[in-house]
Amino acid sequence: MAPVLPILIVLLVAGGIAYVAWTMHQRQLARARAIAAAAGLQIDTDTKRPPALDFELFERGSSKKVRHQMWRAGEQDSVFQYEYTTGSGDNARTYTMTCALVTVPFRAPHLTITTENWWTRIKRAVGSRDIEVESPVFNDRYHVRCEDERFAITLLDPDMIAWMLSPASGQGAISFELRGSWLLAYGDELDLEYLPPLLAWAQGARLQLPTVLTEWYGG
Repeated sequence: MAPVLPILIVLLVAGGIAYVAWTMHQRQLARARAIAAAAGLQIDTDTKRPPALDFELFERGSSKKVRHQMWRAGEQDSVFQYEYTTGSGDNARTYTMTCALVTVPFRAPHLTITTENWWTRIKRAVGSRDIEVESPVFNDRYHVRCEDERFAITLLDPDMIAWMLSPASGQGAISFELRGSWLLAYGDELDLEYLPPLLAWAQGARLQLPTVLTEWYGG
């Protein structure tokens, strides 16, 4: 009977750990619901796949999950936590991004605006060209790629460039993707309390887009 005791201890410890984890998860869900309710937002606390939209971010890695999606009743815009994993085994690494997804009043070709980094500079050095504008400061800070250069240049008018270089844009803390009738803004994981403000910020960012895009790329 002696070997039974260690087994029971292991089972009790494992059960205790599982219970603590379950309790913490339930508290997190309750907190998320309270945050959404205080902001007048709906929330889906189920874990699910990312939206079926052809964005570069959603193509990364595996084990892709969306959690804590919040939105205002009657609107398509939403904010959520997005998790994905790269590598496997001992080399696996999980990333969590905080995302806002809002509609735009035109049909955009695929465009990305990210910060310049060592990798984008290497690609530029070997001849992989990104789209540049007349602002050297903007070109040094951001890396722009687009299927339609005319669209990118139209989007990055002087007012948009000034906003992108101002603190209001996050100054590189937020990356942007446009495709079709959607704008995806995302950055490093934020605490749940910042999800409603991020949604409001993304809806404000949408107002910075040049209105001529609706005329030229509408429909």
